[in-house]
Formats: sequence, structure tokens, C-alpha cells
Amino acid sequence: MAVLRANVDFAKRIFSDRVGNDYVYGGNWNPFNVKVGTDCSGLVIDICDAVRNGTAMAWTRHGMSTESWRPIEVGQTGTIFNTICVASPNDFPADAAVKIAIHHGPGGGANSHMWCEVEGIRMESNGSDGCVTGNRARSVYDTSYANDWHYLPGPITGQLGTDPAGVLARATGLSAGRAAEILPAVSDGLKASQCTNVNRIAMWLAQVGHESGSFVYTEEIASGAAYEGRADLGNTQPGDGVRFKGRSWIQITGRSNYGLFSQWAFRQRLVQSPTYFVDRSTELADLKWAGIGAAWYWTVARTDINALSDRQDLETVTRRINGGTNGLADRRDRYNRALLQGDALLQLLAPESLDPIEELLMSDLQVESLSIYATPGEPLIPIVRMVQAIDAAEHRKLVEDWARTGDADALSRIARTAAGQGKFRDPATVAHAKAVLADIEATNPAVLQEFISQKGQS
Repeated sequence: MAVLRANVDFAKRIFSDRVGNDYVYGGNWNPFNVKVGTDCSGLVIDICDAVRNGTAMAWTRHGMSTESWRPIEVGQTGTIFNTICVASPNDFPADAAVKIAIHHGPGGGANSHMWCEVEGIRMESNGSDGCVTGNRARSVYDTSYANDWHYLPGPITGQLGTDPAGVLARATGLSAGRAAEILPAVSDGLKASQCTNVNRIAMWLAQVGHESGSFVYTEEIASGAAYEGRADLGNTQPGDGVRFKGRSWIQITGRSNYGLFSQWAFRQRLVQSPTYFVDRSTELADLKWAGIGAAWYWTVARTDINALSDRQDLETVTRRINGGTNGLADRRDRYNRALLQGDALLQLLAPESLDPIEELLMSDLQVESLSIYATPGEPLIPIVRMVQAIDAAEHRKLVEDWARTGDADALSRIARTAAGQGKFRDPATVAHAKAVLADIEATNPAVLQEFISQKGQS
């Protein structure tokens, strides 16, 4: 049975509003007071009710508890929500709307526990931490504790709206305007960092957000003079300390690291030379490079961060970046905030749909010149270069205008075409070129005579 996208989004919203609430045994969420807590089964019941019924949910336990999911045969349907039992979490269908894991303890009650997941968002209320998500919540794929699994069937119908700037704002706590401003840099950084799943994206936003003071600083505040003469950073020339101070969202510092980053960026075809940022050190502070600089650190300077992110190992990733655990609480808060966005985080990898003209200009499409004065056999031209040429002038007019001033190359092109040896040899083109030469002979015979003389000498 399909469920509506609007209902799923509503379920995620009522959960995110209540993260941090106390665990209340036998409790039930209150639609009029988001601070009211519930227990493990109350959370799962309300989430299933919201996904199934949206704003028409009952906000009641329906007389249910963890015992309502006592083991049934695999494949059988149970509960008023028509959830289906599976043998293991590996059997959850890809389009399951709610995935549920349960630990059935002896006698039930306080000895049992349950939790769930919606579109990659972990949801749990436990006696130790209350209502939690992210890496503080259990995974429904955890087989070390769970011994029963059920799911509320999908698929989820209705289009998932794309609002990457809104997703970024909610995932980071930034204003909508600031999120939209930095979105291209974030997207570029995530892709260059190979952050292609929810866990990696959330970790990147948490760590980079902390290191940059909420994506504010692309350059360290200090002058960099303290790095002067630091051989371990490759600062061997006078002024290197200031010249190669820390820049980008995860700061790259020192001549050596600027050089390594430049070489990497060159191999990625992001810059034109392998010494690009050594030669233009201050440019690394531009917002354009903020996420790219972080990506180099993420994938080259510390090669195991993505693997650690896949395991949700926040503390070890923090040690890789910080050298210790400074700011761990803030990083964890940022991480859990980002994880609340679930699969919506994937929108950050493709922040905006391009209009057709932008998409064409950013493509690798190459085209041939249709100018009648094009050189036979000349290579194809990238479409963006062709557009730039249009901005300068139409090629034919440009060649003819230069020919009238006596430009030898322009006159040579026209003469070649007039002789029927150009790229285009149709009668109309040949006749046009001859007419241009005749006009030059009539209006400025000296330049034509000089051209003929030079050709004769060569």
C-alpha cells in the first residue's frame, strides 16, 4: 500500500521537533506540546500513524506497545498499520516507508525495546538518552541486539521536492540566504570529497562547519607570521609564513601543502598549472575554493575519513582533522542535525538544475566552425569558445574588416576562399570572397598590391 510523500515529510517533521525530549515510559507525544516525551513503542506507533495518516493521525497509542509486535511468521502482516515481518534487516524492501527493529526480552515490558528508521533517519526513544537520532540512535540494521524486524510497506508516492538550499539551511542551521550563497562551494566540496551517501555528507557538514566557524572563515584570522621559517611547512623563503597562511574551510597551511594541493587540483583539472596556488596564494581564500580545499584534506591528507564516516565514527574523524577531540560536542550536534535530513542530503550533490543554455555552455560539446573563412581541417571548437567568439564579432565580418586594413592573414583567407580552396567551396561563397577582394581593390588598392607583392616574394 503506497504512502504519501506529504505524510512521510510530516512524520519526519514531528520527530525532529521532539529530538532531545525525555523518555517517558507509557507516554505519548502531544500535538500541542512538542516537549512532551514518550517511550520506545510510543515513538514507533506515532511515526507509523503519521506516515500512514499524515495530519489526521490519532496521536494515541491505540492500546499498543512493543508486545503488539511479538514475533509472527515471516511475511505475515500484523498491527493496525499492516506492518510486515521479515527474517532480518537485509530483507527490508528498498521502498519500505518505515523500517522497524525490536528486541524482545523475557516478559516484555521494560525488558523489550524498539526503534525505527524513515528514509535514512534513525528514530529512537530510550531510557538513557531520551529521543535521539543520528549516531546516538540504534540502527535498524544492528543485529547484535535486535531479534525481530518489521516494516511499513511503501512505496512513497508524490514527488520529493528539490530545495537544496533549504536542505543545507536545515542541515547546518544557516539562514536560507547564506545557505544559498555557499551552496555551490558546498556541492563542489562534497563531490570532490567523494561524499556520496548520507553518512559522509552529514560528517562533512559537521566537521567542515565546525572548522570554519559555520562556513564563515576561508582564511585564518592571524597574519601567518608565526609560520615564518617553519621548515616542516616548507616555508623556506622570506614572507612564506604570511603568504601561505591557513586558507579554505579546512585550512591548508604552508608552502609545501599549497604545492601539494596545487598539484592535486591540477590533476583534477580544476586549475591550469601544478603550481597554481603557490603562485596565487591569496586566491585560496576565495569562496570558490573553500570546499575544494577541504576536499583535498578529506581525501588526500587524511585518506580514511570516508571509511570512518561510513561507520559513523565521529570521534575518530575528529581526531583525524583536529589531532584531538576539541569541539567534539559541537561537532556531534552538527552531525545529528545534518542526519535529520536523511536522504534529502543527497540533493546537495546536484544543487541546482541548470537551464538549457547553462547546461550547454558547461558541457564538453565541440562543434565545427561554419565561417566561410575557416581553415580546412581545423579542429573542432568547444561550444563555450564559440559563444565567446560571437561576443567578439562574427568571424566573417572580422576577417573582412581586418583585410581592408591590410592584415596579411585576413587577406590570405579571403584569397584562398576566392580561389575555391577554402573550407567552403560552393559558388556563392567563392563569389562572395571575390567580391570582397574587388571591393578592397577599388577602395584601398595599396593594401592589396602590397599583399600580392609579399606573396610573390615568398
